[in-house]
Amino acid sequence: MSYFTPGRTALVRHCRGGVVQAVRPCVVVSDDADGTLLWLPKDTPTRTSLFADGRPVRDVPLAERFTREWHTGPGVWTGTSALEWIPPGAPWHTVYWFFDGDGRFRNWYVNVETPPVRWADADSTAAGFDSDDLELDVVIAPDRSCVLKDEDELDAAVRAGDLSARVGDRTRLEASAAIDAATAGRPPFDGWLTDFRPDPGWTPPGLLAGWDRPVVSRTAEDLLSRSL
Repeated sequence: MSYFTPGRTALVRHCRGGVVQAVRPCVVVSDDADGTLLWLPKDTPTRTSLFADGRPVRDVPLAERFTREWHTGPGVWTGTSALEWIPPGAPWHTVYWFFDGDGRFRNWYVNVETPPVRWADADSTAAGFDSDDLELDVVIAPDRSCVLKDEDELDAAVRAGDLSARVGDRTRLEASAAIDAATAGRPPFDGWLTDFRPDPGWTPPGLLAGWDRPVVSRTAEDLLSRSL
């Protein structure tokens, strides 16, 4: 495995069915056998999820949101800056630390997704990670109280057949395990990185040519089938 050099840009892409739905350019903080840390500053240009007719996905009622293919359009990461950790061992989640405008730690956020798959173009211009965002998330406050987020979206995706029932079960299992770890104060919810500060010398990340390269991650259903 070739690790990414700290300071370079990596593209975090969420994909489904071979289609890129969202792209977030991040700065590589570290990348080694202990996992990958990525920094996403506020106001970074992104690609965001859009419905088939161009509406932002969040503006589409759940009853129809998963009935047609999403695509991606220009966006901006707003509200907070975030540190993302891709753990080693290919678990079905990543962990975010959100920081407010003054750099104070605000909360953790567990994003349930298929294990991110790394890629790099032959000319090394673009590199990053592909995964399928599985709708369900866990918001974890500094006191480690937990709230499940977007259960209704996961249920709607399963009802529409966009995700299978067993993928839904696997997603809920991952969220439950994250809640157990957080409430017990186990790593990474033990204070690690809550005082993180970005290197002022880092070049702000931006969308790189190659952000729309072919998807390399497998679907959640395919991953579950291969594990049987």
